Amino acid sequence: MKIILMLGLVLFSGMATLLQAHHSFNALFNVSETITVTGEVGLFRFIAPHSYIELIESTDSGEPIIWEVETTTPGMLIRRGVTPETLLAGQAITVTGNPARDGRRLIRLLTIKMPDGRELQIQ
Repeated sequence: MKIILMLGLVLFSGMATLLQAHHSFNALFNVSETITVTGEVGLFRFIAPHSYIELIESTDSGEPIIWEVETTTPGMLIRRGVTPETLLAGQAITVTGNPARDGRRLIRLLTIKMPDGRELQIQ
């Protein structure tokens, strides 16, 4: 009986660590800071568990800066008015979100400003 209890505790603690790592936005993103980036959609991956936007920012030097924008689940995006056809390659958008803590060009999406001026609240 002790072995089963010990095994159960080990498995539970391992699963808790995995769940925390996957959903720990505070560890990955600086939620007390927001940044805004304007660019063209390179790719929109409408996938679970989190959809992603590849955003290509133009610079004065002409050298593109690639941002990875992490969104929410496809179901939540649909409830917010975003479908797989909403964001198309080459489309100019502005995103606002929380930057990655480690300096990567990674953003947790909060809002999208569409080319027609509509602003979609995602988080």
